[in-house]
Amino acid sequence: MIVGRDILKKGLIKNGQENNLKHSTFDLTIGEIVPIGKEGIQKRRKSTGLASYIIAPREMVWILSTEEFSMPKNVTGIATLRTSFTQQGMLALNVGIIDPFFEGPISTALLNFSDEHCEIKVGDPFFRVIFIEHADVTDFHRKNESRDRDEYIKKLEIQSLHETFPQNFLNIPKLDTLFFSNILSDIVWSWIKGHVKTSILSGIILASLAYYIWQDGYGEMFFNIASWLNAMIGKLKIG
Repeated sequence: MIVGRDILKKGLIKNGQENNLKHSTFDLTIGEIVPIGKEGIQKRRKSTGLASYIIAPREMVWILSTEEFSMPKNVTGIATLRTSFTQQGMLALNVGIIDPFFEGPISTALLNFSDEHCEIKVGDPFFRVIFIEHADVTDFHRKNESRDRDEYIKKLEIQSLHETFPQNFLNIPKLDTLFFSNILSDIVWSWIKGHVKTSILSGIILASLAYYIWQDGYGEMFFNIASWLNAMIGKLKIG
């Protein structure tokens, strides 16, 4: 594994800063923020880019790294989202591999999976990258997948203009009384359908109880219920 200043000395990262080195990894920072939808893109273009953006719950944005890679034939990078983002309920949808021979920045779709608004800023570290050295893989290099920064930004903007998500995208039911009531009603109804005879008998018993309570009032309720239950038990024993 390539660590520390060797990451910069080997030229794996273009325009990389030494203060982005952390233990055995390198921190990528946010260079571009591309919101999803026409309004966000129009705002971005008017301002010649966004310095910061507040991601609403269940909203997704594209972010592009400030730094660019220059990967040789014998090194692979592995990118993972920083813990500081995941602790806020953020999820990166396309975390993965930086292949040998790749040159250019990388992007990710960042989704706010929490119920809180979250602000991101240009310059914020977002990916941690591990560099693994291995044998020459020239024989397995299929095609050039490198990215030019300006073309990459245009592609993300066009993609964002055409991406739409339904109102209930990744909605999570609130754990409130109505939610649990619906679950309970489903369980009860499933049980009733599977135990029809028992359900009918239970319904008769409950209806009879309600009738006695309604007819006699609360003063004689316990006496009448006890008498009625005694009579029902006797009938069941006879049957």
